[in-house]
Amino acid sequence: MILEKLFMNKSSSQVVTGLFRTRWFLMVNLLLILFVIFSFAREIIHSRDIAAQIETLQKQSKELEVQHFAIADLKNAVQTESFVEREARLKLGLKKPGESLIILKNEQKQQVTTSSGKSGDPQSAALTTDALAAEKPLANSTKWWYYFFNKQAYREAEGGK
Repeated sequence: MILEKLFMNKSSSQVVTGLFRTRWFLMVNLLLILFVIFSFAREIIHSRDIAAQIETLQKQSKELEVQHFAIADLKNAVQTESFVEREARLKLGLKKPGESLIILKNEQKQQVTTSSGKSGDPQSAALTTDALAAEKPLANSTKWWYYFFNKQAYREAEGGK
């Protein structure tokens, strides 16, 4: 009805300008603009969330890639014959034919006390510390060296056996 009134009395340019000036047209346009702004803001927020998720997943991907390479290196190391042989010797106690097993035991050293036997005496504590430092166990490699090249030093290191 409003449109009929506008079309009847006015020319086409006046009808268009009259239509733009009506309150209903302005309200509909305002609602459309608010809807578009709201939708646009929601999409911006959604795209930022997706970008953050992509960044997190890329970091996880890089970490997993590093782990993959480490596992691949470990797999290659485990598949070598020398590793399998070493593990069989250490964990299963296997040996090759003709080999013999030698076990070196570390004996517990007793604490050296002075003739006075006083536990509160500072000199006896110093002597005990010096005696323990002098009886420090030898490194295993040193014991082997003595065993093969200096039997006398090996016997002394083992306590005169």
